[in-house]
Amino acid sequence: MPHFSLNLDLSGPVVNAGVYVSEGRLHALTAANEPIPPLQVIRALIDTGASFTSVDPSVLAALNLTPTGTIDIVTPSTGQGTHTADTYDVDFKIGAGPNDIPLSISNLRVASCDLFLKQGIHALIGRDILQRCILIYNGAISMFSLSF
Repeated sequence: MPHFSLNLDLSGPVVNAGVYVSEGRLHALTAANEPIPPLQVIRALIDTGASFTSVDPSVLAALNLTPTGTIDIVTPSTGQGTHTADTYDVDFKIGAGPNDIPLSISNLRVASCDLFLKQGIHALIGRDILQRCILIYNGAISMFSLSF
């Protein structure tokens, strides 16, 4: 089972990730002889409190994507209410280093949410991805492990 272990960041369990246009979008761009946006390499915070993965709008804009739908989000700041966010289909990859086998998810539906850019966080990895993994958070030694 592929896995990696990393030290906890000041922001928590943060991993390197890549966000790319979905396979369907890639084929459409290729067929139309349009330029393919480059992979966006980002830092993503593993968030067991997030139902689904969210990506900062700046990352999605760099991929020149259009929304595929919307979703209502409940956050601590919305209280009893919700916030409607656009959704996008992307290919998402999580990997710790160049020699690691990455966790790759094709056609993942993500929400566009303003995140923690001042902390260098561009995405929250939610339970939609974590349901495919084993996450071990070892605060006693400031490490976490992700197996998939």
